[in-house]
Amino acid sequence: MTKLEEADFLLIAEDNPADVGLIRLALKKHGIPASVHIVQDGEAAIRFIEQVEADQSAACPSLAVLDLNLPRVSGDEILRRLRASEKWRHVPVIVMSSSLSARDRVDAMELGAFAYFSKPSELDQFLELGAIIR
Repeated sequence: MTKLEEADFLLIAEDNPADVGLIRLALKKHGIPASVHIVQDGEAAIRFIEQVEADQSAACPSLAVLDLNLPRVSGDEILRRLRASEKWRHVPVIVMSSSLSARDRVDAMELGAFAYFSKPSELDQFLELGAIIR
């Protein structure tokens, strides 16, 4: 993955506003200037994916940060949808979850995630997400 630039933007699929704030803080801490598009549930994520697919001139985000446990449509279903899309299949996806299950990590990586980030309880550890995004 190349370094993110000013023109790049990220898709963040996360239902917890506090975690969205922490992701934004992690981006800032690591000097990542990309703009973000936030969706708060799996259905909104699917709609956004379909909108980008339908618009031939629309570019995919440079990266997607995807909560595994989204309401309405799960993160693993969204990841399957992304990997099945001709337009989205090469977008790196970082899967985030509060789950410490090794099976969740393995499943996400097998579905094509670029990385798996277990949400830590400590702020400094959470902010290291920015290093993974970079």
